[in-house]
Amino acid sequence: MKKLFMRADFIVILTVIILSILLFIPNLFNNSTLTAQIYVDGEVVEEINLQEVEKSYTLTPKNGTKITVEKGKICFSDAHCKDELCIKSGWLSKKGQTAACLPERVVVSIKGTDKTDMMTY
Repeated sequence: MKKLFMRADFIVILTVIILSILLFIPNLFNNSTLTAQIYVDGEVVEEINLQEVEKSYTLTPKNGTKITVEKGKICFSDAHCKDELCIKSGWLSKKGQTAACLPERVVVSIKGTDKTDMMTY
């Protein structure tokens, strides 16, 4: 009877598992400071440190557009545009994420302090 796995197969599988774990470890210890910047008409009107938020609250930067802020995340909760793509973008909680309500010219962007140069999806 022939063996299902050879010794070399176990070495390759173990190597792949170890490399996967080593690539995932830096994400576990990511303690960058997340700052949400709210832009209205291209100007920063508010900066919020998302780690320091203790209680959920809502902002109204322009014409009834509402932005909800919770600890570690932010989102558009109400808008008066007809397609509501800003609301559909959901919660922003990672560095580099952005949501925009183009008819109202309101943008929410997350900035971080870690040393990552670029993020791709």
